[in-house]
Amino acid sequence: MGTLLFYPAFADTRSMLDQLFRTVWHFAPMADRLDRIILPYDGADRTSLDIDAILSDATAHLTPDFDPDIAKFTELFRGKFEITAADVSSNENLSGVLVWNTGDGAVVGKAQRIARDSKAEAVLVDPQRRQQETLETIRFAYSLWSQEELSALVENSYQTFCRFANRWQGRKISAFGNGPSLGQAVEHQEDLGDSVTAICNSTLGDQKALDYLKPELLFCGDPVQHCGVSLYAGQFRRDLGHALEDPSRVLFTQLGYVPYFRMVTPESCHDRIIGIGNDRRAEFNLDLRTEYLTAATANIFTMLVLPVVCTISKNIDIYGCDGMSFAEATKPWSHAGEDDYMSKMAVTHRVHSGFWQRNYEEEYWSYCRDMSDLLSQAEGKHISITVRTPSYVPALAQRFDA
Repeated sequence: MGTLLFYPAFADTRSMLDQLFRTVWHFAPMADRLDRIILPYDGADRTSLDIDAILSDATAHLTPDFDPDIAKFTELFRGKFEITAADVSSNENLSGVLVWNTGDGAVVGKAQRIARDSKAEAVLVDPQRRQQETLETIRFAYSLWSQEELSALVENSYQTFCRFANRWQGRKISAFGNGPSLGQAVEHQEDLGDSVTAICNSTLGDQKALDYLKPELLFCGDPVQHCGVSLYAGQFRRDLGHALEDPSRVLFTQLGYVPYFRMVTPESCHDRIIGIGNDRRAEFNLDLRTEYLTAATANIFTMLVLPVVCTISKNIDIYGCDGMSFAEATKPWSHAGEDDYMSKMAVTHRVHSGFWQRNYEEEYWSYCRDMSDLLSQAEGKHISITVRTPSYVPALAQRFDA
């Protein structure tokens, strides 16, 4: 059993409850591996706070920006949270020191010393300053699982992947990004011919797109927008559950998100949620049967969609990957249904403000380079790639054939 220590001490209940409910979501699949979660607290009302009562009435204490379904998992943590005085020190039973405020380098240094002295891991989980706060927390959460459990998660996903890949093997695949031209293709009822359809990200919640495209391959993999704590992420997961009610549909996502998505979707679709791991590597892996890992990139299409569809098919059409002009690459991507999409996304900017402190220009250049390398590698394996909607991305524009 493990013990977590938050650091530094919380000065008010607002910041403490923010981290408490993030912890409920991030560690829900590992709740049975934790026996203590220590919350040092500096507030004058420390002795009057009843954490178990707060957990029992979670809906009343969750911020409106958080996914209300997090309240469903608070029972897993009853008796585990412990409010203590502000002074904390090393503890040989610690599994991790969660540094929730990294604004002071001296504070971070002390937290790291406590972790080192306790033979624990220091995890920087500051949502205001750490871009990958959600991803880093989930990665640490898996350190509470045994190697046998991790191996079983990989093996189960691999066997499921192979079973479904055989269903589509050799068929043409139409793969859709969610750029503005996706909406145009749906509106004009683009003729896709005899192909299997793949969609990704926010398109999973677009009922018009689901009705017309009838996708069988679904993709998502964003830590904040899909596996985060926000109201937007919660709605995405509910949309995902609705999309998976169709038994012909299969979800492909990052390996570590599989238990989280299974927690919030009907059991009938759990054997259609497939996770794929990734790592840093010089070349893309376009044969997942041989090695079940993809190259880690910052884009769903290069990290998951194309490696999966290239494993299955030698004939791929791409739609909806509009990109943007390089002059506009200092801002986020444009999407189908842009006004509605951005109004819903605003909540993630509040809940994960550190995530949006990004160099969009560098991300876009990296995406364009990755796409060029990946498509060249695919064509070297005699995979035919045709782009069916206009794109600013050079490698896609070169392969455009309306």
